[in-house]
Parts: sequence; structure tokens; C-alpha cells
Amino acid sequence: MRGFIGSLAVLWAITSQTASAEDLFLPDAGLDADLSGMGIVPEVLTATRLKQPRSEVPGSMTVITAENIDQWGVRTVPELLRFVPGMFVKHADQDSVAYHASNPNLMRRMQVLIDGRSVYRAGIASVIWEDIPVALEDIQRIEVFRGPNASSYGANAFMAVINIVTYHPADTLGTRAFARSGHQGVRDFQISHSAEVGDWVYRATVSSKRDDGFDGRERKGGPERLPGDNLHDGSDDRFISINAATQLSDQSRLLIEAAYKNGDQRLRQNFGEDLIPPVDENESGFLMGQWQYDHSPGHTSQLRAYWQAEKRRTDYRKCAPAVALSPTLNALYQQDPYWALVIGRLQLPDDLVTPIALGIADPAEVEARLEEELDREYDISQSDLDQAQLIFAEAGFDVDNLTSVACGDYQLDFDEQRIDIEWQDTVHWNDWLRTVAGINYRRDEVRSETYFNGTVSNDLFRVFANAELRPVESVVLNIGGMYEDEDKNTAVFSPRVAANYLITSQQSLRLVYSTAVRSPDLLEQSPDYSLHVTDLTDNYLGLDEGTFFATQTGAYGDLDHERITSWELGYYGRLPTRKLEMDIKVYRDHLYQLISDPINLFTPDVSADTTMNIKGVDWQFTWQPVKGHALWYSGAYLNADVRLNDTANLSSKESNDLQAVETRLSSEFSHNLSWSASFGDWRLTQSYFWHRSYNNYSAGRNTPYRRYEMNLQKDWLVNGLTIETSGFLHRLIDDSPIAYRTNYIEDRYLGYVQVGVKF
Repeated sequence: MRGFIGSLAVLWAITSQTASAEDLFLPDAGLDADLSGMGIVPEVLTATRLKQPRSEVPGSMTVITAENIDQWGVRTVPELLRFVPGMFVKHADQDSVAYHASNPNLMRRMQVLIDGRSVYRAGIASVIWEDIPVALEDIQRIEVFRGPNASSYGANAFMAVINIVTYHPADTLGTRAFARSGHQGVRDFQISHSAEVGDWVYRATVSSKRDDGFDGRERKGGPERLPGDNLHDGSDDRFISINAATQLSDQSRLLIEAAYKNGDQRLRQNFGEDLIPPVDENESGFLMGQWQYDHSPGHTSQLRAYWQAEKRRTDYRKCAPAVALSPTLNALYQQDPYWALVIGRLQLPDDLVTPIALGIADPAEVEARLEEELDREYDISQSDLDQAQLIFAEAGFDVDNLTSVACGDYQLDFDEQRIDIEWQDTVHWNDWLRTVAGINYRRDEVRSETYFNGTVSNDLFRVFANAELRPVESVVLNIGGMYEDEDKNTAVFSPRVAANYLITSQQSLRLVYSTAVRSPDLLEQSPDYSLHVTDLTDNYLGLDEGTFFATQTGAYGDLDHERITSWELGYYGRLPTRKLEMDIKVYRDHLYQLISDPINLFTPDVSADTTMNIKGVDWQFTWQPVKGHALWYSGAYLNADVRLNDTANLSSKESNDLQAVETRLSSEFSHNLSWSASFGDWRLTQSYFWHRSYNNYSAGRNTPYRRYEMNLQKDWLVNGLTIETSGFLHRLIDDSPIAYRTNYIEDRYLGYVQVGVKF
């Protein structure tokens, strides 16, 4: 809390003065007028929380409009983000999105907002896209700020910010419904209705979405092909959402949003271990209110508060060596986890079993033999060998007992909720100065017997301010920062300084310096992670229930923030006579104190010591050569250098895998091309994705990934109703999976059809 009171005093001094400024619109107010005319520079809000023309934004922006969403015809938000330069998407049990480079298993280095509400999870840092209760048809635009933006949105706005803005209910009056069906078990249904009731206007949406996921290249011991959900990685999700708004007075307005979602995510079954196919059962919901008040034409205040909650349950019945349930082995794990893993995972060389059982083994000889066999460093003591001898004695010195299998039930549980309150004040002081400042309080609480053995929580306080200065007509300076203080991590300050030189009102050069942090999540800072197994089959230990030997009880210690320092040189141009818009950036990012180690029971040590340097170029062009035709071309070149620090406890393979995981989802060169054309009442959109040296390009692999997509649309007017029809087809050109070899679809051609009605 040090410095928080002082920051509040400075903030109050700034925002309590009177001034004249522009009106601040609601987050979902329309920008269609700005985006539709080539003669007007489009404006965005996400970069600094100030409404700014694209030419004056302190960073790189991509805006995906409702028209783009409709034309591309995809089913999910991650599929839309493939069109963003430098952004890569992995589809698996759960979708993952990374900007430039990041671990594909957890999406934890980008902030994702829905109408200003963060859906970034604090318990286990990630964004679960399937849990976001928003229909693509309700989205007005998606603003993607490509670069660190902690100065506006705090920790975890580390490499990018994705702000999904939905339509105001007044802009969607009427009813719309559709059904979609296609390959891989796609079965989607949705109905949305908007209407006015007194002084209120509302929209209610009900949605159901289902698919069978990948069919996979291998089944880990199972049959090659099965009907339906071949890999058991499909999903079935349903939600209902409410969005309501009212004008309280000439000066104030209120927006309320709420949603409830539940679903089943089928998880891949490991044959020989999982006796039943596991299913992740989840439900979530939120309630948000946002009030705005105009003190004057140039001074607006906003109060936003929301509560959100999530529950997840996954039941397993697995089989494993019975020795893994030994209390003596658990005690050994607390003493020497790496030695315990050798015993518990049955990795001990056969020729060492008898000497250890007889108590005649020499620690130095065992250590040398293990290092030769398992390719990693060990520190074996006589106490370690004595503990192993006790474990062998429990089994009656019978190898068959040690290797015998026991089966039982366990559950992964996770209940998380958040309360967030934020006050923001925006002032237009004069022609050369505008500011936005605010304070925020957030409480995250997680209950889990699996991960925390109870309840853990974290309180976060934040103060932020951004100023836009115009010292001369052709120069715009953006200076901002955020101070954050929380229970589980040290206080941090994240600044940004940017200068935009306006060549014309629609063309600019920019130079940006920014820093950001990612706060370690609650599992990284406060783990009490264990698996309690019940209903055990017969085993030599005589247990009806027990605890898996590997546990994590706060052993990680105090991990520091992940940090990034970024430099960017960019150009934005909008040429109305040529109907061309472009954005190009050259960047150099230095990421350090990264936490690359997986957080699981087999990882005794987790360190914040990975360094990654990324440099490259992003580009994006949109062009309307003739009426009814539009071209979108985006791409990126990136070069990432990943360096690990302490690898003493890792084998060569583990070290290589850990180094590769940060770039597994990255492509050295990526190109995304989309062309949309109208032919009378028909509209055809074709898209082509080409990623060269995809999937661990740094390891010297040349694994291109190419994909072609087509969406054909036509509306029919029948007795006052608009019948909407479309057909979507994609073709996988290359035989390359995405990130992992099971992320594979056997059929090269896939598609679905959609029929809807609007009135």
C-alpha cells in the first residue's frame, strides 16, 4: 500500500478541477460513422482510454469490425484473431492465442476485455475463450492493441490487449435467429431479441454451440479412428446474456450487463491411464453495471463495477503404479523430489534395485548411474537410499508389488470469483491537453481443494493516468502510467511514453517506449496442490484412499513479475483517394524473468529466469479498389531468441522442450490475405493463411501451414422477413498440425451451412 495514498491525492488534484472537454461515449457506442468513410480518420478507445484518431494512437492497432466478422463467417473469437498481424492461434482442448510468442498451453500474457470487463483469470493465469458468453453477432468491433499496455490496463496487459465491444441494444432492435450445421459435429443455434421497454432498451441472447474438435493423428494407444468425437476433445457450450441501457437524465446514463454460461469440455483420454473419458464441467456468470455522468461538455466521470464467478469440475478414474500412493514416498518427495520422482515413476535402473533393497548401494555410484541413464543432475544422499529401502520394504521387497497398478477416483475442482470497482475521470482541458485518470480495486478469490487445499485470495489496488499533449500542431505526445499494489506480489509501476509526428491528419510516424509486467498467478505464488484418490482397487499398501506422492505446497517461493521492455517505430497512413489504409511497425521487445516451467505435480522447482528477445516487423493493409470489393492483408516477420538460466535440474530433452515451448506457437513468417466481393445480392469472401517455418521454427524445422477458407452469403426478403443464408468451406492445404501432432483433422475439406431469419 506504500505510495497509494499519495497517488490518490495527486489523482484528486487532477480530476477535481473544472475544464471543458469532449463527450465520452459509452464503450459500446457506435463508431460506424468514423469507420465507413475513407475521408475521416477512424477513432479507437482501447489504446489510452481516450477517444483518439488512429493516426494519434501511441501504438499499433487492429480493428475488426462487425462487417469483417460477418464476411469471414467463422464461429469463434480466436478464429477472428488469426487475421491480426503477429497473432497465432492454437485450437485444442482449449483454444489459445499468442501475440508473437508465448506458451501455447496457457494464454496468460494478454489482457482480454469484454465491454471493459476483464476475463483474464487470476487463479490460474489464462483466458478460456469457450467460457466467454458473447455471440459474434452481438460484437460491434474488436480493438486489438498490439504491444504492452500496462499503463492503461495494468499487469497482464503484457504483450497485447484485446477489447471486444458489443453493440448498444438500441442498435440491434428486432429479432434474429439462426442454426448452423456441418462437419466435425458442428451444431450451433442462437436467438437474439432487442426491444424498448419504457425508458430502457435491452437485448437478450441465447446461444448453444457444439463441435467434436480434432479427429487426431494418433490415439495414444487407442484405435486410429472412432466415429463422432474421435479424440474426445469436443465441446458443448450454452449461454444466455442480457444487455440493458437507459438514459437517466441529460447528463447521466446507465448500462447493465449479465450472463450465465454452462458447458462440457471433453478432455482427451490417455489409454492405459484413464478408465473413463474425462469431462470438464463448467459454469460461469457475471453481473456488471456502468454509470456515466457528464459534468460538462468536456468533463465525464464513469463508475464501473462487476462481479463474476466460475466453477469447474473434472472427475477422473485413473490407474497408476501403486507405489505412487505410498506415504513414505511422499515424505521422500518433500526431502528430495527429484529422487522421489525416479522411484514413483519407476525410472530406477534394474541393476540398482537389489543393492538399494539390501542397503549396500553407494550414494555416489547411484548418483553417477542415474545421471548417465536419465541425463540430468542428481544429489543422492545416504538418507535418500534409506528412504528408498523403506519403500521397497513396504512392498515386501517384491518388484511385482512396486510395479503393480492401482486405480481410483479423483477430482479437479476450481471455484473462482472476482469483484472489481473502478472510477475513471476524463477531461479535455484545452486544445493541447486531455487526460484520463482513475482508481481501481479488485478482489480475486479462489476455492479449490485440489490446487489450494481451501481458499486463497488477492486484493489489488491501482491508480492510473494518461495524458495526451499537443505542444505543436504536428506533434502528439502520450504519457501515462499505472501504479499497482497487491497482496501476493510486490508493487509495480508501468510507464509509457510515445510521440506521434503527423505528416498529415491521416498519416503519422510514431515512436513508442513502454514497459509492462505479468503478475504471477495465485497457483504460482500460493500452491497447495495435491491429488486425493478414493475408491482404490486392491493394492499392496492396503489403502482404500490415499494421496498421490507428488505435492506442491508453496515450494515455488516468491516469484517475481514477468517483465517486458518494448521499443516500437511505426507508420500509420490512410489515403482516401486510393481507398487504402495501412499500419506498419518495427519493434524490439526484451522479455525477462519469464516463468516458462509448467505448473504441475512433476515440476518441483519453478523459476522466473527465462529471457526472450523478439524483434521483427508487423504490417496490415486494407484496400477498397472498386465498389463492393475489399482486400485485407496482414502479416509478420519475427525472430525470437529464448535463453534459459538454471537448467541443472533438467535433462537435455527437458531443457530443449522448455526452450521451445515459448515459440511453439510462433511462425517466422506469416501472411493472412482476405478478399471480399459483392456480386448483386451475393457476397463471396475468400481467405488464405500461410505460415512459413511454423511450430518451433527456431529448431530449424520448416513446417509450413497453409489454409484456404471461403464464405458465400446471400439474404432473401420473404414477406417482410430477411432470410440469411451462408455456406462456409475450408481446405487444409498442408499436412501440418498446429503446435501439437494430435491437433490434426483427417479430412482436408470441412464446412458448414447456416440459415437464419431477421425481423
